[in-house]
Amino acid sequence: MKKLLAIVVFILTLVGCANQTLEEDKEIETPKVEEKDQDLDEEEKIAETPQFDEVSFDMLIPDGSTAMALTHFKSTMPNLGDHVKYTISSYTEGSDALADAFTSETSQVIVAPTNLGATLYQQGVPYQLVASLVWGDLYLISQESLNFDDLAGKKITTFGEGSTPDIVLQCILKEKGLLDSVEIEYLPSVADVQARFASGETEIAVIAEPSLSVLKTTMDHVNVVMDFQEQWRELYGGNSYPQVSLFVHKDLIENHQEVIEPLLAQIDASISFANESTEEMANEAIQIGFEMPENSIIESIPQSNLMFKTAENACVEVDSYLKKLYEFNPETVGGSLPNEDFYYFVN
Repeated sequence: MKKLLAIVVFILTLVGCANQTLEEDKEIETPKVEEKDQDLDEEEKIAETPQFDEVSFDMLIPDGSTAMALTHFKSTMPNLGDHVKYTISSYTEGSDALADAFTSETSQVIVAPTNLGATLYQQGVPYQLVASLVWGDLYLISQESLNFDDLAGKKITTFGEGSTPDIVLQCILKEKGLLDSVEIEYLPSVADVQARFASGETEIAVIAEPSLSVLKTTMDHVNVVMDFQEQWRELYGGNSYPQVSLFVHKDLIENHQEVIEPLLAQIDASISFANESTEEMANEAIQIGFEMPENSIIESIPQSNLMFKTAENACVEVDSYLKKLYEFNPETVGGSLPNEDFYYFVN
């Protein structure tokens, strides 16, 4: 009997050990199954993530208010996607360098006067307007107290013959009946006008921000005769005129559409930063090479009318602006008004 009992106990012990071994094997094997499932999940996630071809492009920005609008963008160089590389060319002065960039297609993203983009569009350059950024930064100034009625018989010095400052000046003078009673003198750039006015050689001039704010800090008598933006609103209504817009090459739009939305978002953020964190923006501007007093940059922002509007939101005002220029002189917009393909609406 004792021998039988011993045999039963021995058998039960063996069964218990076997069961324990099986349970331990199950515990060891279970994580391996989970690990395999996790690996599959990661592979599925990678497969679902859009894979884009690498893209690189250059961006061209004019000097002045536009440069200030995009100071934060240039200072931080935000990421537009892991597959995206871009450069920002040195700031340009005058419309000739911008026109050359359009025709040579050396920069795929160009910030330029709206009517220049429209004019070159008529000539077949493959760029579309995707947003408008500056809504007028032009002023008529004098070294003595004058009003509008005092301009008859005077000489007005402006810059960029045939470009936005000249066109807007002539449009307003024509509406006021003064175009034929003033002499208009042209200089190549706003910097030339600023220097001439500061030296006293020019008594009445068209100036743009931030040059106006610089003059105010260095001269005792800078009288603003006319705010072009106020005059435009009074004459034609609307928000003012879309002086400067953002143009993007069709190749970038058609083959790398995923870049456009983050690009616009960062430009919008840069303009908001300039308007809302002006002192910080001015400090960034000095850090990246702006050669003007920091307080002049700060003072100029409210008068620069920086505002981001996508093409979809700005197209009615752009159309109205270009139509007014066309009525004044068709050549100011390239001989005819652009069609709908001139604009790119983000999906």
